[in-house]
Amino acid sequence: MILGIDVGGTSVKFGLVTPEGEIKHSTRFMTADWVNGLGFVESMKKEIGEYLKKYPIVKGVGIGWPGLLSLDRTKVVFLPNIPSIKNVPIVEILRSEFPQIHFKIENDAKCAALGEYYFGSNKRMSTFLLLALGTGVGAGVIMNGKLFIGGRGNGTEVGHMLTTTGDTLENRVGINHMIDYTKSQMALATYATSSLHGEKVLSPKVIADHASKGDALAIAVWGHIGTLIGESLVSMVRVLDINNILLGGGISGAFDYFMPNLKKEMMKYLPPYYTDEMYIGKATLENDAGLLGAAGLIMEAI
Repeated sequence: MILGIDVGGTSVKFGLVTPEGEIKHSTRFMTADWVNGLGFVESMKKEIGEYLKKYPIVKGVGIGWPGLLSLDRTKVVFLPNIPSIKNVPIVEILRSEFPQIHFKIENDAKCAALGEYYFGSNKRMSTFLLLALGTGVGAGVIMNGKLFIGGRGNGTEVGHMLTTTGDTLENRVGINHMIDYTKSQMALATYATSSLHGEKVLSPKVIADHASKGDALAIAVWGHIGTLIGESLVSMVRVLDINNILLGGGISGAFDYFMPNLKKEMMKYLPPYYTDEMYIGKATLENDAGLLGAAGLIMEAI
C-alpha cells in the first residue's frame, strides 16, 4: 500500500492507495488548521504517524506540493499559498522521523501527470502534456514514460507564460480572474440581457451551465478562455515537441465550450507535423488526480 498526500492551499488530502490506483481510504485536513496549530510540518508529521500506526502495511509516502522544489527533490523551496514553508528539508525531516518509510515529493501539477500516466484512462500514452486549469494554471509533462522536471527542477510553470493580453496565462484564465473578466463583460451594454445577471455567485460551473442554454455572454467568456489557452499551447507544443494534450482541473468541466476556440488557435499557428496526429482530451482522474499522482511517485520509485 502507498500513502498519497495532496497538499493544497485550502486543504491537505491523505489517501491509502493500492498499486492498481484504488483509493481504499481518504481523509481531508484544513491547511489553515495545520498552519495555525502545531505548525504545518509538525502537523504533517503527526498525521503521517497516525496513518502509519493505523495502516502498518504502508511502505512508501508520496507528497504533492503546490510550489517550487529543490532539484534533488528533498526540499520544499517556496509555496505561494503557505508562506511559512520556505526552504524546508521536508524529506530529511520525515525520514528522520520514520526511517522505515520511503518518501518522495513532487510539484502537484507534475503529480497529476504521473497520476494520469499510472492510473488514468490515458495510461498507455507515453508522452503527453497535462494542463491543470484551476485557481492557478500548472502543467506536468510525461516524456517517453518519464516525468520531465526541467533543468533546475521546476520546469513547465506554464501559468507564467505571457499571453497577447500582456498578462500571464494564470492571471487571465485562473478561476478568480476568469470570474473577474466575466463581471467586467456583464457591465457592458452588449450583455445587458445576459442570464448571468441573475446569479448571486459566479463559478466556472455556473458560467458553463448558462453557456449550455445559449447565453451569449457565457459563450463569449469560454471563447475568450479557449483562445488564450490555445495560443499558449502553441508555444508549449513547439518547445516540447508534444502533440498529446490532456486538460484537467476545475475548469475542465467546460471542455466543450472552450475547445472550439482552443483548437482554432492551434490549427491556425501549428503546421501539420503537429496537428495531423494531435490528440486533445480531458484528464480522467478529476479530483483524485493530485492524490493518485502523489502515490504515483512511489510507483515511479519502485
